[in-house]
Amino acid sequence: MPDLGRALKTEDKVRRGGLPAMTADVPKITVGEGRSCDGCAETIQSTEQSYEVVVRGVLLLRFHHECYYAWVHFDPRRRPPAR
Repeated sequence: MPDLGRALKTEDKVRRGGLPAMTADVPKITVGEGRSCDGCAETIQSTEQSYEVVVRGVLLLRFHHECYYAWVHFDPRRRPPAR
């Protein structure tokens, strides 16, 4: 089941400039290796898929499934949820 909290953390990180804008680079889908997600900063467990994207040939980003999709579909015109 997707974790909405992770996706919201990823959107917030993009909004604050902590991640580059989404690119056309194609992700490699692998099994998590216990490394941190570049979106939500939580560990990607070995029971989860890891989306690995090499951005412009120089920057490797790793994401949970929901964090990757939050990054890909980020729309800066959308307002963040009220806290």
